[in-house]
Amino acid sequence: MSATSSAVQMLQRVPCAALRPFVSRLMAIDCATAVQDAHLPDTAAVLAFSFRERCLLEDGRAVPAVAFTGLYDRLRAHHHPRGHGVVLAKFTPVGAAALLHPPQDAFAGATVDLDDLSEREPQRLNERLAAAPDAAARLDRLEAYLLQRLGDARPDPLIAAAVDWLRRAPAGARIDALSRHIGLSQSALERRFRRIVGVAPKKYATMLRLERALSLHRPGADLAELALSAGYYDQAHFNHDFRRAVGRSPSAYFGTA
Repeated sequence: MSATSSAVQMLQRVPCAALRPFVSRLMAIDCATAVQDAHLPDTAAVLAFSFRERCLLEDGRAVPAVAFTGLYDRLRAHHHPRGHGVVLAKFTPVGAAALLHPPQDAFAGATVDLDDLSEREPQRLNERLAAAPDAAARLDRLEAYLLQRLGDARPDPLIAAAVDWLRRAPAGARIDALSRHIGLSQSALERRFRRIVGVAPKKYATMLRLERALSLHRPGADLAELALSAGYYDQAHFNHDFRRAVGRSPSAYFGTA
């Protein structure tokens, strides 16, 4: 979230060991003033509980009080009103499918009301979040809710291995090589990967490279070197993917970000 510390108070932590195969990070955010922010493309699905006020999407629609957001490959803008309070769980690549069950490709590029997918428990959690004394207590209550949902859930081991392969793969690695590594036909791998992660392996690899480039960038960085470090063939491919996702060239974005 791109906002000043005086405008936004944020507490974040890694969840307990039992949840780590499913959830990478828990966050509690309070907006002291109205905040307009931009969310870059991300490889993590997010579960968000707005326990006070509601943020607005760029088209003016209010985000559901209990919202699930699948993988986005485009820049998104949000407006957070003064007083907006929200807690979030960022999932691992295979975590959302294991905990929430519906096929994840139905939610790529979308934000949906979790009540459409689940029971009334999320709304009751929102009430408990609003009554919590502080951000740490809110994270405790979110963690307890996720542990309650855990049951005997297990991440898909083949897709977890496929994600790990894509994270380590060199530039130019082909999906047919991933298929041989996993031991599935390419069509079977792609169907299973979409269902668990939300997008096809090739799309996910593109999102990983862009995410890596954004994390590696430093002021004054040489963009050609940045592209190679992030796993691109060359800067031209980086420029193409970046402009498609963010709407501006890397030089224009980093020059004003």
